[in-house]
Amino acid sequence: MPALAQSRGERLDTLEQRMGVVERQLENQGLLEMSRQLEAMDLELRRLRGEFESLQHELERTRSQQRDQYVDLDTRLRAAETALAAAQTAVPSGTPEAEYQAAFNLLKEGKYDEAAAALREFLARHRQHELASNAMYWLGEAHYVRRDYPAALAAFDGVLKDYPGARKSPDALLKAGYCQYELQRYAPARATLTRLVQEYPDSPAAGEAKIRLERLSAEGR
Repeated sequence: MPALAQSRGERLDTLEQRMGVVERQLENQGLLEMSRQLEAMDLELRRLRGEFESLQHELERTRSQQRDQYVDLDTRLRAAETALAAAQTAVPSGTPEAEYQAAFNLLKEGKYDEAAAALREFLARHRQHELASNAMYWLGEAHYVRRDYPAALAAFDGVLKDYPGARKSPDALLKAGYCQYELQRYAPARATLTRLVQEYPDSPAAGEAKIRLERLSAEGR
C-alpha cells in the first residue's frame, strides 16, 4: 500500500508539472499574441500618422498655391490698370476699346465668370484688334484664378500661337508653364519655362520661371 501511494503521489507530481508547463506555454503564447497585436497596432498608427501628415502638407500646399494665384493676379491687374490709365484718358463708348475696358473691369472686380464671357465676346468680335492678344491673356487669367487649368492653358497657348511676339508673350509662357505644372505635365512645364528664360531672359516673368524651375528640380520632377 505505501508503494502504491508513493506511485500515485509521483504520478500526481508529474501531472502537476505537466500542467504547469502547459499553463506557462499558454501564458507565453498569450503574451506573444498580444505582442504581435501591439506591433500591428503600432505599425497601423505610424501609417495613419504618415497619411495625416501627408494630407496636412498637401492642404498647406494647396492653400499656398491659392494665395500665390490671387496675389499674382492682383499684382498683374494693378500693373495693367496703371498702364491703361496712363494710355487712355477717355474711351469712347461703343468702341472695341470700351468693350475691352468693360471686360477688364469685371476681372478687376473679381467677377471671373462674367469677365471670361465678356472677353470671349470681345475676341469673337475683334479677333484681329490690337487688344486681342491682351484679351486672350486675361481670359487665361480668369480661368487660372478659378483653377480651371485646361481652359487657362488653352487661352495662354492661344496668345502664343495666334499672336506671336505679343507684349504678353512672356507672361503667357509663364502661366502656360504653371498650368502644365498644376496638371502634372512636368516635362512640358519644364520645357515651357525653359523656353521663357531663353527667349525673354530680361523679363520679370523669366525671373519667376527660374524660381519654378528650381522648385521642379527640388521636387525631382
